[in-house]
Amino acid sequence: MKKIAPLTKSTGFSIIEMIVAIVVSSIIAIGIVDFIGRSAEGVSSTANRNQLATTGRTAVDRLAMEIHNALPKSFRATTATAGGDQCLEFIPTHAATNYVNPSFRSGGSSSFDIVDIYFAGLVVHPTTTPPKYAVIYPNRLSRLYDGDNGASTGWPNFPTNRRPIQEISSIADNASVTGQSTVTLVTSHRFRRRSPTRRFFVVEDPISYCVVGDKLYRYTNYGFFATQVTQEEESGVCEKASDETCLPNFAAAPDKMLITDNIDNTGLTAFTIGTQTLTRNSLVAIELNFTSDGDTVTLNHEVLTRSVP
Repeated sequence: MKKIAPLTKSTGFSIIEMIVAIVVSSIIAIGIVDFIGRSAEGVSSTANRNQLATTGRTAVDRLAMEIHNALPKSFRATTATAGGDQCLEFIPTHAATNYVNPSFRSGGSSSFDIVDIYFAGLVVHPTTTPPKYAVIYPNRLSRLYDGDNGASTGWPNFPTNRRPIQEISSIADNASVTGQSTVTLVTSHRFRRRSPTRRFFVVEDPISYCVVGDKLYRYTNYGFFATQVTQEEESGVCEKASDETCLPNFAAAPDKMLITDNIDNTGLTAFTIGTQTLTRNSLVAIELNFTSDGDTVTLNHEVLTRSVP
């Protein structure tokens, strides 16, 4: 007769053991998910900050290059608002050399000689847009920018007597003297003071860099004004002949150019100008705070401004 195998006791997990296993697994899973999430967030934040820093550095480098090559003692800045809006203005230098015989007395003269200015073997002829201006010993900021001079038409209208700047009509090679060029001005002019090093500058229209809200703009081709201009033309191109002192808007592009955005300079001063003299170099300090998606990068940069009397 065949024997029947005895029943054996079955084994497995109890409900309590299963609950404990589920709880432990959940805790581990939550930790892993949180770790992965924080890692991904860190990577994204790092990439965002790198993007802000790269964009900001590109803007600051461009600004620094123009500041470094600007006319000595031509910097002026508005007072920063609570929101950080502020404008920095300066006069860009096109070329520089030494003068020979400009007028510093009596009624002045409309032409004088300088040591040749060469670019790629060619004498500069600044008769094209933008216009060019002659500068000798720019020791007074207000006199450099006095291009309106009370006029409502025909700007720029620099005084013709005892001023460091006047508009150039042409620069041409002096056929009778080797190594010299003749500068012809738009009007007879008497320069105010002699330069200790006989330095002569050819400059262009002023440039303004303005922080407006969260953006940095570059403005040009708006003219010389004794009082620094900070307001934009509301519509169309600034009408100088109508006595409007204004910066161009986008209708006058490329006279207004967006340099960068994502700026939050609340409570900060974007541009600080050191003491300007013609006997020592100065510094222009730049502080721009960039922010995006909760990430912030602040750039501080100082630019040397060369002072040549």
